[in-house]
Amino acid sequence: MIRVSHATRTSPYEPTRLFISIATSAALALGAIALPTTSSWADTGGDGDQTTAGHEIAAALEHVEGSLVGDFAPSEIEDGLDDESAQVGVRVEVSNDATEGVQISTGNFVLGIDLPHADAADTGEGLPNGGVAYPSTMDSANAVIPVDGGAQLLTVISNDAAPERFDYGLTMPPENRLEETADGGAQIVDSTGKAVVIFEPAWARDSSGRSVPTHYSVQGNVLTQTVAHKSLSSISYPIVADPLPVVVIVITAAAAIVVAAAALGVATWIVISWWNTCRAQGKYPELSTRNGFTARCVR
Repeated sequence: MIRVSHATRTSPYEPTRLFISIATSAALALGAIALPTTSSWADTGGDGDQTTAGHEIAAALEHVEGSLVGDFAPSEIEDGLDDESAQVGVRVEVSNDATEGVQISTGNFVLGIDLPHADAADTGEGLPNGGVAYPSTMDSANAVIPVDGGAQLLTVISNDAAPERFDYGLTMPPENRLEETADGGAQIVDSTGKAVVIFEPAWARDSSGRSVPTHYSVQGNVLTQTVAHKSLSSISYPIVADPLPVVVIVITAAAAIVVAAAALGVATWIVISWWNTCRAQGKYPELSTRNGFTARCVR
């Protein structure tokens, strides 16, 4: 079995708290992409079944503007590092079997994510950008791209016959729970109510850049992204719904400074500066990759 694994290499220390934002759009990110409507997407006749092929998924991702689709982050560890110095900050495991979903782990926290409509998916195929695409017999398909700090989970919508609801079943430690947030996102909180995983608010655009109505809903441990594409006129497929993952680290120990800098991809001196500033106020620095890089002092 082929398994793509991404690891963020860190120092021998781990941050006290690490929040992995998953957003679909569903980086984590959950996403939806509608494929271009061309002659190759015409009805196939016969029983009317259509297959969303791997090369079509790749083509859809290539047409996403800007940096909406993240760069693949390989899991290679440099030679010469011992086990202690190569401890994992965030690890993403992606199987070539869609029914096995995606697993994200950091420290003792492990999150399993089921892909929508995985039972209709074929064996995963490698994408040029390093991700994995799952061809499907449905009018929608999945793609997963491990990126720094998490993963993008993209849904490819081929036409208006594709469903609008995409369920992501989550497996998490029993003391954690999934809940919606006031800003339209969702989060997983621990037994004390602290967020350990953050899902950015859902968004979606068609291939012309037009916004497509989308939102999250929560039912137990299932996060559902609804992409309301059927009711729109002049929709231009593909539709992409997928914010990049957000890493949020609250540093409560000086030993975590180096690992925080590595996980966030910023210079160590920046983290040290925020540590000194916040500790002078009797607070701790909260650092995030949201909107590039943001920081603030929290209790």
